[in-house]
Amino acid sequence: MGNAHADRSAVGDEGRAGRGLRIRAGAAMALVLVAFLLLAGHLGQMQISQGAEYRRLADQQQMLDRELAAWRGRILDSRGRLLASTVQRWSVYADPQAIADPDGAAVLLGSTLDLPVGRLRERLARDRSFVWIKRQVTEREADAVRGLALPGIHMRRESKRLYPQGRLAAHVIGFTDIDGRGLAGIEARMDALLRGRPGSESVLCDGGRRIICPPAGNRTREPFDGFDVQLTLDAYVQAIAEEELAAAVRSHQPECATALVMDVLDGSLLAMASWPDFDPQAPADSPVRNQRNVAICDAYEFGSSFKPVVAALALEDGTVRPETTFDCHQGRWRIGRRTLNDVHAYGLLTVSDILCHSSNIGMAQVSMALGLERLYAGIRRFGFGRPTGIALPGESGGIMRPFRTWNDYSVVSVSFGQELAVTALSLVRAFAALANGGRLPQPHIVRSIRHTTTGREIYSASGALGATHPVSAATSGQVLTMMRRVVEEGTGRQAISAEYALAGKTGTAQLLTEDGRGYSNSRHLSTFVAVGPVPDCRIAVLVTLKAPTRHGYYGGTVAGPAVRNICLRTLRHLRVPPSEPSPILALGAHP
Repeated sequence: MGNAHADRSAVGDEGRAGRGLRIRAGAAMALVLVAFLLLAGHLGQMQISQGAEYRRLADQQQMLDRELAAWRGRILDSRGRLLASTVQRWSVYADPQAIADPDGAAVLLGSTLDLPVGRLRERLARDRSFVWIKRQVTEREADAVRGLALPGIHMRRESKRLYPQGRLAAHVIGFTDIDGRGLAGIEARMDALLRGRPGSESVLCDGGRRIICPPAGNRTREPFDGFDVQLTLDAYVQAIAEEELAAAVRSHQPECATALVMDVLDGSLLAMASWPDFDPQAPADSPVRNQRNVAICDAYEFGSSFKPVVAALALEDGTVRPETTFDCHQGRWRIGRRTLNDVHAYGLLTVSDILCHSSNIGMAQVSMALGLERLYAGIRRFGFGRPTGIALPGESGGIMRPFRTWNDYSVVSVSFGQELAVTALSLVRAFAALANGGRLPQPHIVRSIRHTTTGREIYSASGALGATHPVSAATSGQVLTMMRRVVEEGTGRQAISAEYALAGKTGTAQLLTEDGRGYSNSRHLSTFVAVGPVPDCRIAVLVTLKAPTRHGYYGGTVAGPAVRNICLRTLRHLRVPPSEPSPILALGAHP
């Protein structure tokens, strides 16, 4: 019996053990099931509520977004000659996180790309995934970098701006930075149109950021290329202006100088030159002041060059006629506390004589006869005192004080170009109006804008002269006749030509002293402005030199020859027929 009892006890223990094992196994299975359900629920929640965020994070790790640069538009002259274009160049960059040996890579890249090794070590040690090594390298350098096959060193295509005409029209064209942003001239003013709109693409890459799959169609946005800008400048006329201006600069050594050639019929600029100049391909190699476009940025008191405007206003008002006579007091005349002087002593002079011989005393009396209010209103009609609106950055509106600040001396000072600062562009525009029948043209330098690839035109210069008529055709004709005398008999004889009949006006203005409290006796602004051929004028040409230091300073002597040469060469280039022989030249007169 004892053995039977023992056997039953053993069987009971085994049953209890089996039940415990089954209970524990069931509990474990239940826990696993609960964990699985919790995990499934969490995954479901993540998929539903946070799926987009995790997909975004995965894309950041697996996808590489790259910008697709737009093709920058070209800049052309009026005849389609290339002034600015774009080419593709390789640029070298690095992913420092993928470089195992930064020191070794720095040594190899430094010798290959002619870069300081220390600076490269610093860049390759940065905790970034992108640093530039060298941008816009040559093809030889690009091939050498490929040959190194360094992990973490990559190359990408970039656009580089080129100026095939060198320094020609640099102040007008301007330049861009290394990223292709316009910083000066047309490049800056038209930057948004020239630059276009970049595209983008996303490519699949591995952990080392190496591309392993090309972009899918829905992950690519094509760039929109920029627009071509065609200027009114004629590269040949621009070269003429720059050559003649450079010759004048070499001869007379001024502080700065400018030359302008304007089509009097529509106000388009055929040439706009400034000195000193710079290389738009390497603007940093010249002082910043060399980038200043003197023709539109600097405003001066142009002196006697302003006299034709005053004469035209008096003739238009009916105050005087060309034959009206004034006493010029033998070259010295006192008005109140001021004494006016002429270079030569003159007695009685007609208005035509006054302009021909550039008498300050005579022109002061013409202006006084016109009166302060009508003088001020007439000058405003010619557009002085505000920018012309030409499509170039930095244009000055000049300095024209409000009428309430003018006094009895102002009517005298303004008559020979003092108390009023204007730009070279605004002055040559006024001469264009006197040459085209009295219509004030709207200066413009952009001829058309059209898309680089599609050819779609979005702008075309209208060629309209503008609605302002500061003087009548009859008055402008009278002034034109008087200015022809200036060239053939008066102060502008250095510009006389046997081939084309020119009309114009000299200007020799005293510059302000450094403290601005008076006029210098040693520093002058030497100017000559001419139009031609008379009577059917095509162009207006201005040359001005600031503070010439050699071989004289009178406008006719310093600027006259340059104006004459620019006029002759430009009119020949435009195939304008020669003028009828001048009666003055027929009598044997010479400049």
